[in-house]
This record gives sequence, C-alpha cells and structure tokens, in this order.
Amino acid sequence: MSTTGALHSSYCLLLLALFIVPSAWSAEPVKVSVYYESLCPDSSRFFVNQLYPVWLELKDIMANDIHCYGKANDTAVGDGYTFICQHGPDECEGNMMITCAKSYIPDEDKFMAFSNCIMDRFVGTAAGQECAQEAGVTNFSEIETCYTSVEGQQLLHQVGLLQETLDPQIYYVPWILINDVFTSEQLTAAQIALRKVVCDAYQGTPPAACST
Repeated sequence: MSTTGALHSSYCLLLLALFIVPSAWSAEPVKVSVYYESLCPDSSRFFVNQLYPVWLELKDIMANDIHCYGKANDTAVGDGYTFICQHGPDECEGNMMITCAKSYIPDEDKFMAFSNCIMDRFVGTAAGQECAQEAGVTNFSEIETCYTSVEGQQLLHQVGLLQETLDPQIYYVPWILINDVFTSEQLTAAQIALRKVVCDAYQGTPPAACST
C-alpha cells in the first residue's frame, strides 16, 4: 500500500472511531422532575442545597423538569382561577410568579438562578425584582404582568393539571421523580444526595463531577 493509501485508511479509521466512541458518553440526560412550592421549607432546602448546585455541576447530563404547584387546588372563576395553597395566598402568588418566569425566561441558566434566589430569599414575590436583577433577567415587568393577571392563573392551572397525571399522586413536597419514575427510597435519597442519584442513573460515562 502506498503512503497516501495508508494515510487515507488511517483517516477513515479515525473518523469511524469518532462516530462510534461518543456513544459511550452521549447517553440521554437524567430527567429530574420536581413538584414543589414557593414557601415550603422542605422545597426551599432541596432547591437551594441540592437541585441548584447539583444542576450547576451536572447540567451536561441532567435535564430539569420543575413545576411549582404542590399541595394546592384551584377553582375556575370566569376565564381565570382562584387558588388555595398549603402555605397561604402568598405561596399561591409565589407559585404563579415562578410559573410565569418559566414561561418568560427562555435562558435556563437565568431561570434557574432566578428560581434559586426566590427559594433562598423565601419571601415569595417580594424578592421578585431583586432576584431578577441578581439573575440578569431584564424583563421582570413582563413576568409581573403575567402573575398578576389571568394569564398567570391559566399557566398555574396547567401545572396543576399536569401534576394530577402523576401516579402515585403527591403526598409530600418536594415530590421528586428520576426519569419519570417515583419511589419513596429515591425521594429520600435525592433530598440528601441528589448528585449521587443523578450520577448513578446516568447511562453514559460519568463526568468528573460525579467523582468528587
């Protein structure tokens, strides 16, 4: 074989390897679904101490699916809805603000930073403007218009409908599923060591953060 032919063969083998090898680490991200409440102490603790820092470390292998509703219910009133929430009216308003933020902040990094700030401040909508500035969210006025209007009520109602499809139904908040599967053991483990839960569930080559 000529030198040119050998080089061509080596190049082809290299290309083949590039197509084959990535499958070892390009598995589907681990879906972490969380149903929580804006003024729930356990939700705040989980979001601030587990969900947000672990997501910052593992966002390449982790897909967030988070919904702020929890142990609430709603009743249709005209085109909108009234809500009753576990921790009172301020929580309903906070849930609505976070839901509107999810709709109006397309950048997941900024949405997660905003949500983490809200859950950390733990004063509901009172921290909205401050957390928006801290997260680099420039359209907080649109979010505020949303959560103080029928639009926000309709968006939060849709979250409630989604939550109703869960099996089993929630009996604790935060309610955590991994890859759409719920177990009580996993719920407990995720609140203590979410990083380990996500790393153990990932089917590809784990990133370096899984070894720390």
